[in-house]
Amino acid sequence: MKKWMLCLLFLGILCETSMAQHRIDIEVKGLRDSTFFLVNAFEKSYLALDTAKADADGKILFQGTKDLPLGFYILVQGNQRVFDFLVTTQHFSIKTNKADLYGKMEIEGSEESRQFAEFLRTVNEKGAKIQNAPATERPKLIADMDAYKKAFVQKYGKESLASNIVRINTEIEAPPYPAKPTVEDTIKHNDFLLKHYFDNVALEDERMMRTPFLGPVLENYLKTVEGPYSPDTLIQITDRLLDRTPPKSDQRKYVFSKIAQKFLTTEFLGKEVVYTHVAEKYMIRNAALWDSATVVRNFEYVYRMKKVLIGNTLKDLIMTDTLGRPVSLYQTKSKYILVMIYDPNCHHCQETTKKLVEDYPKLQAKGVKIFMACGVRGQEKDKKDWKKFIKDFKAQKFIHGYDNNVSIDFTNEYNTQTYPNVFLVDSTYKILANKKLETEQYLRLIDAEEKKRKK
Repeated sequence: MKKWMLCLLFLGILCETSMAQHRIDIEVKGLRDSTFFLVNAFEKSYLALDTAKADADGKILFQGTKDLPLGFYILVQGNQRVFDFLVTTQHFSIKTNKADLYGKMEIEGSEESRQFAEFLRTVNEKGAKIQNAPATERPKLIADMDAYKKAFVQKYGKESLASNIVRINTEIEAPPYPAKPTVEDTIKHNDFLLKHYFDNVALEDERMMRTPFLGPVLENYLKTVEGPYSPDTLIQITDRLLDRTPPKSDQRKYVFSKIAQKFLTTEFLGKEVVYTHVAEKYMIRNAALWDSATVVRNFEYVYRMKKVLIGNTLKDLIMTDTLGRPVSLYQTKSKYILVMIYDPNCHHCQETTKKLVEDYPKLQAKGVKIFMACGVRGQEKDKKDWKKFIKDFKAQKFIHGYDNNVSIDFTNEYNTQTYPNVFLVDSTYKILANKKLETEQYLRLIDAEEKKRKK
């Protein structure tokens, strides 16, 4: 109920005119004298794009000077869903009866919308039979329903939005498990499903983005593959997805945005390289598709992030210690160095420092030194806060640096967007981790690095 009330916040009333760009005539016998909304379902949002009032005969006219976005729509009365339909052309008509909305529905002027009504009518009838049938008969009826869906897709093909909506809601058929499946069989099964996940998704059909279906499918897939797959594999996956979208289309922008949102702020170590890759390839090198402000913003993100990607060398931090003597990252010699850029007055920085002081013996045993770089400088108070921080949090065992000359660009050279900004580097200052982790995660990462070096 609340979703339908929420959709009214997006209400855009279009003026009626004889020069209308869209005109949808709807007649629903049994409905009268009420306000109706033409609502586009976009992901989990419901956008009311037009409004009209039914007359005494249940006739409703949606008419306006602009083309409607093509996609999945809902006729809404007040805050109640009446029926679903497709907008695939700007001029068409729908006639039906309140007593049997899809059963009595007739559509003229929009073949794909007619197909969708045909599908809904049939699955509603078959669904009612399944619900009312004895348990012993249901498997056969369900198989009949599945066969109908498959036949519908074959009949209308990949050019039909109705067919593509049915396809995206159809599960991929994986090879059957053997009689006694092993762990390897399960891995192969899951890998097959992930590789074929988009077989039933019409990324080429730009209208799919204006349905409730494509967004959740993309989000679920990216969430599933984000963790287990390597950055190189994820780059191949995202390239395949984007290359299936029309090159100069909102669909490409839409799929790009889903990928960018997922990997720009990924929780998984090293996976942000997927964002920098797609941003460079599909936005910065193809800027004509985007507005200039978006391109500039993403260029800045990429510029900063690429400098601190895992495997790159962290730039030297040339600073002074508490006695005013020169100190730098590259002067610090150790198997591993944990570098923390921080603000002495930041609560998260204080809590992180407490934890590092507590865990330092475990880190030190693995050959880790800690280099603390104060990222706030310029005022005499900043220097006093810095020295007080070291004393208050008993962090004297760590190496401390202050940017006395205000010469370090923490934002652009170290991608410091928030404090603390933490890196783990090896003896050559190669970045092994570029975000704050728990101590145990650092220790496991070091163990993995040691194993790699022994091979």
